[in-house]
Amino acid sequence: MRTLPSLTFYLLLSFTALSAQRPADAPPTAPSGKPPDTVFLEELTWAEVRDLVKGGTTTVIVGTAGTEQKGPHMVDGEHKFVMDHAADKIARALGKTLVAPTITYVPEGSWDPPSGHMSKPGTITLPEERFVELLVSAGRSLKAGGFTTILFLGESGGNRTGMRTAAAKLDELWNGAARAFWVDDYYTKSHTDQNNYVTEKLGIPADQIGGHANVLDTSEMLFVNAKHVRKNKLAPGGGYENSGVSGDPTKASVELGKVFVQIKIDNAIAQIKGFMAGTISPASVQAPPAGGGRRAGGAAPPPPKGPTVLTAPAGVSPSQAPDTVFIDELTWEETRDAIEAGKTTVIVPTGGTEKNGYHMVLGKHNYVVVHAANLMARRLKNALVAPVIQYVPEGDPDKVVPGAISLPSPAYDMLLDAAARSLQAHGFTDILFIGDSGGNQAGMTNVAAKLNEEWKGTGARVFSLVDYYEQGRIHYRAWMEAAFGYDDATVGAHAGISDTSQMLFVHPAGIRKDQIQPWGGPHDAGVTGDPMKATAEIGKMGIEFKVNAGINQYKTLKNPPTRGGQRPGGV
Repeated sequence: MRTLPSLTFYLLLSFTALSAQRPADAPPTAPSGKPPDTVFLEELTWAEVRDLVKGGTTTVIVGTAGTEQKGPHMVDGEHKFVMDHAADKIARALGKTLVAPTITYVPEGSWDPPSGHMSKPGTITLPEERFVELLVSAGRSLKAGGFTTILFLGESGGNRTGMRTAAAKLDELWNGAARAFWVDDYYTKSHTDQNNYVTEKLGIPADQIGGHANVLDTSEMLFVNAKHVRKNKLAPGGGYENSGVSGDPTKASVELGKVFVQIKIDNAIAQIKGFMAGTISPASVQAPPAGGGRRAGGAAPPPPKGPTVLTAPAGVSPSQAPDTVFIDELTWEETRDAIEAGKTTVIVPTGGTEKNGYHMVLGKHNYVVVHAANLMARRLKNALVAPVIQYVPEGDPDKVVPGAISLPSPAYDMLLDAAARSLQAHGFTDILFIGDSGGNQAGMTNVAAKLNEEWKGTGARVFSLVDYYEQGRIHYRAWMEAAFGYDDATVGAHAGISDTSQMLFVHPAGIRKDQIQPWGGPHDAGVTGDPMKATAEIGKMGIEFKVNAGINQYKTLKNPPTRGGQRPGGV
């Protein structure tokens, strides 16, 4: 026989419910505390950004990179790794400058039929008009947070027109209240200066330097992150026709890379200072030529129509991929070989750049979803992971808090759509969307429904795994209540026990332990729940619930139960 709960039990429940909220005497706001030594928004809390902006840090760099083939010897994320390094140095040299998350989805050619860099597996393209909308939303968000100078820097020639257009649109919108600048000397002047250096110092004629994945790009990657260059794959011209290489990367070195990256940094700083001083007019910056302004040899001729896993060249030697599931850490050959070996599933993780209390960094969702996507891919055994999408719906871009960046629908949906179409063009058949934030879910579902209708009979399908977020959260809360007695109010819905615990497990450097306060502390913290109760062990369980919920939903959607509850064979 079940016994009735005692009166004391009910009183305890009532006391918990009443006390599970921020004290009424909590201050309306508070100083952030001293931020760490970083210029990256993702690594700062919203309050740290707020206080830096108040102190005069009102300039922000928005770097655009790309996810594109870089020959048999270099990973698809080369531009991102170089941009992260260079933007950090430029921001520190300028002073009073921060850096937004690097944009890795940029114009890279067509997906139907695959052209430009899209002719090689792993490249992801974002059409020009969608790229411009992404940049404009980022600029509006950053201005809302107090930044008055937005600097667009691009690692790829195909980014130039979009950055120029976005800067002009923002300047027209703001009418002097803030300024946006396209810093093209980082790319165009620097390549001229680098080529001159190669001719003068190495004696290589200008017409033999090449234009893509050559001595310039390869040297920069060797300097910034040498593990992402496959030295055994270095060969003049990539070693075979249509390899994706123009030039001779065998002449690359770490020492040259240091010189080449510094040229970019110096040219960018000089142009930015000229803009600030008024000695350089943005109108004087030369517009990109028709066709996107790529360097000569940067794009291969369009291959025959069909998945690039079948139409890309075969190569001349087997690839040996490192132990990673991330496309931006693989060469195009390694991605091709992975697809051919059965890795035809790809995860597109969506995170966010948002307010997470005084104690947790703006990039919380990005760190968590990347970790979870890695676990999912490895457990599925047939999956790779696309670069995380850090710009997601966070409300009105003109009203977000300092440091937050919002890409509302339909622009967010169009970004997901482009990612899925790009990946399908390479031969991925199962494209899995997972989102670490509530605002990400509707767009994922809408895009999946649209593409699945369009792709009927093609063998390709998009899966919107909303259970990763919804069911993962339900199971997580139920476990915390059973294990610790924490009710919903104590757990909270944002930056409370669950979120803080996951960050303590995944990226503890993103937690300011001296700023963790009951119920988030000040009223403007943006916290619900009590992060004081967070632990890394609780966070590990939270990640497990998310990953399991996402995988289970994928399996169910792929092989729906038949009548009587029996389901056909597994995935």
